Amino acid sequence: MPGVISVEDLDPGLNCESPVLVDLLQFWHEVKGKRPMPARVDMDPLKMGAKLLPHILLIDVEHEPEVRYRWRLIGTHITTVLNRDMTGAYWDEIYDGKSLATLRLRADWVLQHRKPVRATGHATSQGREFETLEALHLPLSNDGTKVNMIIAASVYTLLNRTDITARDASGKDNS
Repeated sequence: MPGVISVEDLDPGLNCESPVLVDLLQFWHEVKGKRPMPARVDMDPLKMGAKLLPHILLIDVEHEPEVRYRWRLIGTHITTVLNRDMTGAYWDEIYDGKSLATLRLRADWVLQHRKPVRATGHATSQGREFETLEALHLPLSNDGTKVNMIIAASVYTLLNRTDITARDASGKDNS
């Protein structure tokens, strides 16, 4: 079973501290233009840049027969940091209790408001505890009305207050 995630604050004001989240939010605004939200096709990975891609998560939203979420893509930074890859898995099949409720809180907020939200909290995984977790969830829509996907990014900070990198997590230098 995956680690435990808790959220202490949902921030619709989007006061992002991490440069990764600031960059994603800026890119999202650029591609949405005057529309309420961009489509998945607008989120061109080549235009996002190499710095952002490892932090990206894509979440499929199914509306029928009830709202259900599935990890479509989980960036390499996150899979390395958390030491697992849940790509393709439905949330209700891999999470339970507090972790599922925490994840749904963010995603449900985005569905209800059709706007981005920032979240801060804590996470534990594979016996490691992170001091903070900062995440940004942004809606995507094929028709400009109904959210059918959420793009997100997460940044984990270790107890010594440093942003964790894939190299830190694996102990290897991947450069």
